[in-house]
Amino acid sequence: MPRSVLRIRDQGDLVAAVPAMLGFHPSESLVLMATGGASGRRIGLTLRVDLPPPEHPEYAEHAELVAASAVRGLLLDAPAGAICIVVSAAAGRPPDDLPHRWLAGRAAKELDRQSVPVHAAMWAEHTVGGARWACYDPCGCAGRVPDPAATAFVAAVVAEGRVVHADRAELLALVAPADAERIRRREEALIRATDGDVGDVGPVVVEARAGIAAVDAAITDAAAGRLDLADDRVLALATALGIGEVRTAAVQWCLGGRAAAAEQLWAALARETPDPESAEPAALLAVSALLRGDGALANVALDRAERAWAGHAFAGLVRRVAAAGMRPSAVRELLLDATAGGAR
Repeated sequence: MPRSVLRIRDQGDLVAAVPAMLGFHPSESLVLMATGGASGRRIGLTLRVDLPPPEHPEYAEHAELVAASAVRGLLLDAPAGAICIVVSAAAGRPPDDLPHRWLAGRAAKELDRQSVPVHAAMWAEHTVGGARWACYDPCGCAGRVPDPAATAFVAAVVAEGRVVHADRAELLALVAPADAERIRRREEALIRATDGDVGDVGPVVVEARAGIAAVDAAITDAAAGRLDLADDRVLALATALGIGEVRTAAVQWCLGGRAAAAEQLWAALARETPDPESAEPAALLAVSALLRGDGALANVALDRAERAWAGHAFAGLVRRVAAAGMRPSAVRELLLDATAGGAR
């Protein structure tokens, strides 16, 4: 469908757009934005890496590695240009002594070496409204970040359903295991059920058709706002998602009209399912995130899956897709082709 073009007017608007692109407000981060499209100035891949502590005795070496790694990641998007933003507190520093100037310079040099022009290289103390920003360039441009909610770009992104979290810790909480006692109780019940002792939790799902029906019903409930994850339902869904045909159907739901409800279910199950079975919904959550272009959530979900089940094959496959830096449209095409043959 044709979509309206939203323009970012100046450097302050650009900083305000960063959390909408990442999904959270970064801190002590190097943020690189790729630009491309017909104009060469359409924002594309946006990535973030931690800044090395400036007091570290080997800061220069670490900063060089950080800059080189970030630029390699950005090149996956074949950028026509790039924007470099350092987000870092500058308490007690004079206005002309911007932090991490050397690192920003290294990133710019790496981009120039790859024939990628840098549209802007700038610093911001934060990405919230009222935070200070300034250019590293001699132009002397400086100002305050506008209220992100008041910018047309951020307002449009949020209206489309994108959630902007306060920080990365809030993003991690989306997949963090829930109440430890509840998880332990379910783990014990799952062990008993797989041994044939269903007790009071009901039988686990071992047949694909029943598993598809169980997941379908849960997505329907999520879409209607009435999702209830009692113990017996969590165990049924956990075992169902371990069946290949059910996982294929789950990937297809990520692609369909109920994708938002499916993503809600995967996130809830990643929190509520015992390990190692939680790897299945966590990997599916990563698929949903990649289809929306939310690389930060995809990586958080994949980290959760890999902690739950080291060597999980499906999570490993999704990790390779995420690492390839594919656009959401390419991920969608890949998944449509992969699921066209049913349970392949």
